[in-house]
Amino acid sequence: MSIVRRVLGALAVAALAVTAAPTAAGAADPAGVLHLTVTRLDGSPAAGNVAVTAADSSYDKDLLPLDESGRLSVEVPAGDYKIAITPVYGDGQDDEVLRQWVPGRSSWAQAGTVRVSAGDTTEVSERLLAPSGSTLRARDAVTGAEVDGLCVFLDPRRNPCGDTRVAVPPLIPGPQEVWVYTRDDTHLPRYATVNVLADGSGTAVVVLTPAAKVVSRVVDAATGAPVAGACVTPAPAGTGELPDNPGRYCSDASGNVRVGLVAAGSWNLFARPAGGSAYGAQWVGATGGTGDAKQARVVTLRAGQTVTVPPIRLDRAGVVTGTVTSAATGRPATSGTVTLAPESGFFPDWGVELDAQGRYRIDWLGPYAWPLLFTTADNATQWSGGFALRGKAVPVTVRAGATTVYNLAVRRGVLVTGRLVDPEGRPVVAELTVRNACTREVIGWTLDRDGEYALRVLGPQPVTVAWLWTPPYVNYAGWYDGATRPADATEVTLPGTGTLRLDVAVDRFPAG
Repeated sequence: MSIVRRVLGALAVAALAVTAAPTAAGAADPAGVLHLTVTRLDGSPAAGNVAVTAADSSYDKDLLPLDESGRLSVEVPAGDYKIAITPVYGDGQDDEVLRQWVPGRSSWAQAGTVRVSAGDTTEVSERLLAPSGSTLRARDAVTGAEVDGLCVFLDPRRNPCGDTRVAVPPLIPGPQEVWVYTRDDTHLPRYATVNVLADGSGTAVVVLTPAAKVVSRVVDAATGAPVAGACVTPAPAGTGELPDNPGRYCSDASGNVRVGLVAAGSWNLFARPAGGSAYGAQWVGATGGTGDAKQARVVTLRAGQTVTVPPIRLDRAGVVTGTVTSAATGRPATSGTVTLAPESGFFPDWGVELDAQGRYRIDWLGPYAWPLLFTTADNATQWSGGFALRGKAVPVTVRAGATTVYNLAVRRGVLVTGRLVDPEGRPVVAELTVRNACTREVIGWTLDRDGEYALRVLGPQPVTVAWLWTPPYVNYAGWYDGATRPADATEVTLPGTGTLRLDVAVDRFPAG
């Protein structure tokens, strides 16, 4: 995620922190009082925090503490609600693993609804259930054999491992989703549902797919000497997309590197030396490095397979630097990033941020021709050369031991605006992702703050628009206009200039 995207997201989160929701009822709406009493299993007052959320996700109040008698009174707009009680640890922190939904349920989907009528007080009593343990086993998706070295992650305080079975820490009875992985990364991790029974006899058998691995050796391209500390990252072949975990698999003192937890399929490899190294990053090519993902070696893997690729030969790094300005104003772009790929983390893993004068400097690229992605405030995201798509980018050539200056005046693009509303026509907070309809690559992203969005993208081109709506405790996703699959998304033609009004209605399609 670019710095611009992160700032917009932070502003939206801040807005949610001080208002119940953009769809919250106003002061004049009819309201009622919800009076909740929560006890422990022995009947004594419970301690914890309460969330009261409208069943249609139009209103939410959370972090409402129970008083010393285990009670809470709160005024809310008339309507149907789901209620969650989250116990607290001894240090006062919420224990979200043991969150319980009225009446005695383990999830939002299982929770009942409580109707609050205008002018009335609705009484609700809830007794916290006793957490119960369960057992989890796994079998190999290919061989059917039992999987050894199982681990379950609930939170940092509950992360046990076992052999062919693992005891799941106590949870509220009912269906519970847990993260399952293997101690030695032999299989791909996944979420799995465990049916927790009150008597502790609940069991679950999870099917795990064996992970593929890539083995190689990182060396100096000129001398063949081993290079330590160079991290190798798998990326989907031909896309140029890079994940958010660049430093997981790195070469040892002998240059040996083992890339694990890779799914079956076709992959490219991206190698990035350690910070401060004299070597430059590269897409791993057939005989040497390249800056173009389309020229990278394709490694095809089957589930559980280990593939050895020829040594990764690193060249010396060069520097690319420059200033980013607005083509419309001529002034420096003071907020944004220059990266190798679109990003979604808090900090740019694959690039750098602009300084206050619009300047950037990347000093860890290998001596190849690199497409660079420029993401700035008030302008369309664009590749070097001012193009919307990676395939049309004008690559920037980096030279070993030298500095290349590349300046770009970024274009504002087409202003796309509109409303974001739920099925009842109320404004919502949601993410929009705009993709080219032919290549499927992301060309724009925004997070609206109040049901009105605005983003700039380069046209003309056909696009599809995906939305992600994440009200409390549930995620919904779909595509414009009313589609649940990308193949069914309505294509929209962006003009070359000007503005485009596009109102987007979200729906309650469960996110995959």
